[in-house]
Amino acid sequence: MSRFMIESFPEKCRACHRCEIACIAAHNGLTFKEAMKKRDELVARVHVVKSGSIKDAVSCHQCDDAPCTRICPTGALRQENGVVVSRVQFCSGCKLCIMACPYGAISLGSIGMPDASGETMAQHIRKNVAVRCDLCVEWRKKEGKSVPACVEACPAKARSLVEKQAHGY
Repeated sequence: MSRFMIESFPEKCRACHRCEIACIAAHNGLTFKEAMKKRDELVARVHVVKSGSIKDAVSCHQCDDAPCTRICPTGALRQENGVVVSRVQFCSGCKLCIMACPYGAISLGSIGMPDASGETMAQHIRKNVAVRCDLCVEWRKKEGKSVPACVEACPAKARSLVEKQAHGY
């Protein structure tokens, strides 16, 4: 199975935050304009960071033997065929994965969860869980896209989807 990750190019990043907005839109079924209005309420799975003159967008690196999967007490984060997979229904919101991530790529966010009675996603409850980049797998499948929303939205081409080489993190 091919494994992918987002490669970033800090020298190109303009810190425009379009990657964050596109991420929010893709994971919440919103247009870009709607996501702009809700960016303070909803969590992005990519985060623009600035330090002095350096700017970059941080997201999951799909680590080999990922520290977040090793520390997760509920199995919500686990490695399957070399890919870090999130199973939010098992997340307790303990934040251990956030502390273990060497890249600061995991955050706590409130997301919609269907409840046990089988309600639709339109009638859902909110739950605080660890969220991280999932390479927009579901969104790409639904929209017929070949790259994640953050890559598509970046006007400076500071992000790209690349096949991950077999080396640590």
